[in-house]
Amino acid sequence: MVVEEVFLPLDRRLVRISVGLALQSAIPRGIELKALLDLYLNPNLEEASQLHSRLMASRRHGDREVGFWLEPVLEPRPTMPDHGRLAAEMRKMEFLLYELINRAGEARQDINDWMDYISNAIESLTDGFWIDAKILLSQALEISQSESVERAKSDPSLRYEIDVLQRATAEYFQEVRAYPLKLAIPEERLETLLKVQEILLDLMQIQIRKEPAQKEMLAIAIRRLNTAVRYLMNKDKTTEAARQEVRLAFEYLKGSESKVSDEGSRRVVHQLGERMKELIGTHVP
Repeated sequence: MVVEEVFLPLDRRLVRISVGLALQSAIPRGIELKALLDLYLNPNLEEASQLHSRLMASRRHGDREVGFWLEPVLEPRPTMPDHGRLAAEMRKMEFLLYELINRAGEARQDINDWMDYISNAIESLTDGFWIDAKILLSQALEISQSESVERAKSDPSLRYEIDVLQRATAEYFQEVRAYPLKLAIPEERLETLLKVQEILLDLMQIQIRKEPAQKEMLAIAIRRLNTAVRYLMNKDKTTEAARQEVRLAFEYLKGSESKVSDEGSRRVVHQLGERMKELIGTHVP
């Protein structure tokens, strides 16, 4: 990915970072890649809003998760989150799902997973991690509508109970979906974060075209770069900690470069390594 070397105004840099986070979720799933890549190279709030609306209208969790990552740069809808009340209501649902598991027959595993998503969403709400709560409730909504759960409703003794829980899950998702999200990234880290994210996205695009063995080989460097991005976004983590993750990704990539099968990808991987060296210091051999 070639990104023009210009100093973006603060808002446009945040748009690019937000779209980059959406791409990190979208690339492994193959969701809206052309639209997202175009938006990443040419940040535009109106186009980001339109793409977000399209993704959030989907019934598939994967599409919605990509959409969530676009929300931090969109105009937030007026809302007064009452996450304490919502978490209390969801705890009641967690108990009802637990009681349902052993009566659900072939839907037992899906209902167990549904309960786990609700449980983890409660924890995220309580801790103030709203993006995680949105993702978990989106997953809960999707699995609550699975084929096995729908078949379980053919049992008259379960139909009403499952229907009530499905509708409640949809309502909880819609409520949390409206919670505002913002990126709180220290301004002095934005340029470094953009550079790390660009390398990460380029490496992810190479990975999806490879056979399983090479995918796993590149996955280690990708995980390190993902961690570096998260550290740079977290004011409680030092930039040195993020730089160390980039260093570990570089060292692994350098050792694996010769194992990349085709010359074109090998050349790109080498170039990515050189860009990592610039980030972690010219003293790297």
